[in-house]
Amino acid sequence: MDEREIVALRDEYLAQLGRIDERDASGPLVAKATELLRSRYWAKASWRERGKILDTVGWLLRAHESRTARLH
Repeated sequence: MDEREIVALRDEYLAQLGRIDERDASGPLVAKATELLRSRYWAKASWRERGKILDTVGWLLRAHESRTARLH
């Protein structure tokens, strides 16, 4: 993944997190995903590490969606 793809995916995930916050209580998985994208973890990370952070955020979002689907 190159730098532009990483920035685009981060923006997409931040938008997705914003939509989740608007529609329901986000919960711990979404809170952690937001923290990873907006915190010192992101700022200090290399581009390779940022790619790994995005993998983790993607997993957290999928887990949240799966959990939300089971509850409804």
